[in-house]
Amino acid sequence: MLKSLASAGFALLCSVQVAAASCGGANLLDSFSKKDRAALDAAVAAHPYPKGNFWKAEKPGSTVHVVGTMHMSDPRHAVLAEAARPVIEAADLLILESTGETEAEMERIMVEKPEYMLIQDGPTLIDLLEQPDWLTLKARLEDRQIPGFMAAQMQPWFVGMMLSVPSCAMADVLAGREGLDGTLEATAENAGVPLAALDTPDILFELFAQDPIETQIEHLKISLALDDDGEDLFATMTASYFAGDHRELWELSRIFVDKMLGEDGIALFDKWEVEVLEDRNILWAEKLSDMISDKDVVIGVGAAHLSGETGVLKTLEKLGYDLSPV
Repeated sequence: MLKSLASAGFALLCSVQVAAASCGGANLLDSFSKKDRAALDAAVAAHPYPKGNFWKAEKPGSTVHVVGTMHMSDPRHAVLAEAARPVIEAADLLILESTGETEAEMERIMVEKPEYMLIQDGPTLIDLLEQPDWLTLKARLEDRQIPGFMAAQMQPWFVGMMLSVPSCAMADVLAGREGLDGTLEATAENAGVPLAALDTPDILFELFAQDPIETQIEHLKISLALDDDGEDLFATMTASYFAGDHRELWELSRIFVDKMLGEDGIALFDKWEVEVLEDRNILWAEKLSDMISDKDVVIGVGAAHLSGETGVLKTLEKLGYDLSPV
């Protein structure tokens, strides 16, 4: 069970959006008023490159294709995977957030050092949470095939990651079924195209596990509150992704946090946005300049990393590339 959780944890560490075709739920956008829809559209339009999951960037001596991915398994990925296949096969390099080699190292660390995932000493979540919160958490994790005795010993940040997956999708995560990133990697390996990773395990651990446990508990309480929307929220996010509306997906998250948690929730969301998206994008930008120089490259990263002033597409523009959607 521990190794399965380590594999699941790796998948979630690399993800900022999760959903699955096996889940039901209604698209919450269908119930938006004209005013709410206009506010969402305005929030999306405020960011560079807010739409499109497949882009081409060109300058003399280098062509870069960028694929915005979703890290969870879904049969609808086949369309974009097939569109990307010929450019990957012709590329000098495929760059992903994390590769299979990174995953193996992450799993090794999480199994050999379970303290990253599990509380080894001191009070467990039973003690750290008020009883109603603990009982709610226990029930929701059991719905995700994680027994209560193990849930009690989990580090709060790791539990929050588990709650980000709807219960209907947890079997796919534990079974290691791959999202679009894994399909792109397999295409490159079959074609003999080299791979490179933007993230490293130490960066990911620093990103997600660095907060004091008290702060992690506050974040966990937010995850418990957000989970009330269940499958509808995930159905809505998935619909936005497959429509190519990747910035809409992110701004929807902000709206739902504000609706359910108000100013305190938004403050934490803004902090999360800086740490998970913007700071990471900036680190990637420092690497990408050398990685893509004078090469034909394909970049596959979570779709939420495409838009914005620090996004991958804006980074390519700053490096002198002319961009066009594919």
